[in-house]
Amino acid sequence: METFDELYYTDPCAREFDARVTSCEPAEGGFAIALDATAFYPTGGGQPGDRGTLVPADAPAPAPAAAQGTPEGEPTATEAPGTVHVREAVPGAEPGTVLHLTDAPLAVGTRVHGTLDWTWRRDNMEAHTGEHIVSGIVHALFGYENVGFHMGEKCIEVDFDGILTPEQALDVERRANQAVRDDVPVRALLPTPEQLDAMDYRSKKDHDGQIRVVVIDGVDSCACCGTHVATTGQVGLVKILRVGTKKKKTRIELLCGRRALELCEDLTGRLRDTSNFLSVADEDVPDAVRRLSGEKDELKHLLKQANRKIIDQEVASFSPTGALLTCYRDGLDVDELRYLCERALERTEATTCAALSPAAAGDGRIAYVLASEDADLRAACKQLNGRLNGRGGGKPHMVQGSWAATRAEAEAAIAELLG
Repeated sequence: METFDELYYTDPCAREFDARVTSCEPAEGGFAIALDATAFYPTGGGQPGDRGTLVPADAPAPAPAAAQGTPEGEPTATEAPGTVHVREAVPGAEPGTVLHLTDAPLAVGTRVHGTLDWTWRRDNMEAHTGEHIVSGIVHALFGYENVGFHMGEKCIEVDFDGILTPEQALDVERRANQAVRDDVPVRALLPTPEQLDAMDYRSKKDHDGQIRVVVIDGVDSCACCGTHVATTGQVGLVKILRVGTKKKKTRIELLCGRRALELCEDLTGRLRDTSNFLSVADEDVPDAVRRLSGEKDELKHLLKQANRKIIDQEVASFSPTGALLTCYRDGLDVDELRYLCERALERTEATTCAALSPAAAGDGRIAYVLASEDADLRAACKQLNGRLNGRGGGKPHMVQGSWAATRAEAEAAIAELLG
């Protein structure tokens, strides 16, 4: 039965600790080491396991490295000899036991000094506490249950069994950050069965044995085995990134604490770069982008009209000597190739037209449109695609696609099959 008496529960802010190796076994990618005490939180409850180092107590002191331009010109310390790196802490076979997945073995009985990657742990504590705040607010406002939870480095994903609109999610975010500013305590309780019966708390599943309930005053009460900060103010910031709905469920992606702050700094920097490029104030960027988009669309329309006039002029100069007319023009998209074929069939004696142009992707392929007044081109299209490493198709009297071939190869194949 879980007793919740490991250091990551009793002293969740412990960054270092001393312990003794009780077992060491080979494991995939390295070794699995158990200790008689640990501050490394094992993966579980949606929270990633801790990582860091284990150093034998009798390891020699690290040798100082040469000074590398530090502010005071002092030497910097290198890693102690014999350091073992913990890539992840995971649950052991028995409840409450922890295996430290490492890159090297340690002998049973070795005394070690453990050091957590504190940035990683603190990020996860901020994220887990922020998730409780958001889930508690959603439950209080809408009655939805948290039915899925995953903490990754890029974001936290939380699934709810109901629909949230973007406007409702924004309201949840504002309330969550108000809870952060209120800086209320975050307490981990181990209630007796009688006390538990009298408590109103969230839980994803039934539990056997001792249940740990994390209580955020006025915000949330939830069965949880993770690590959390001491007060909501230590979360710093809650930022919802995306809201997606599917099959009457909602997934919220969010960031908390340092990671949310870094995202805001990054987005602010991008906004500043964009506003400088557009020579407008930050708040005017959306209007400037919409204006440029409208101008671009108008220019595209004018360009298309100009290109069609040029095509009309070119078609007027065509004098095909047979039923097949093949045209190769640079810079035409598929719409313009179709227009060229249509005009050629209308205004010349040709009954079949092949219009070609270098593909817009710039990958060396040739875009094509084949059109005919009366012939079914689908079989010929299939043969041409086979010969010219092409793809595409269409209706009986007009097909389109692209070929991985030279202009000479394409024109020779067209002449042979359609001429």
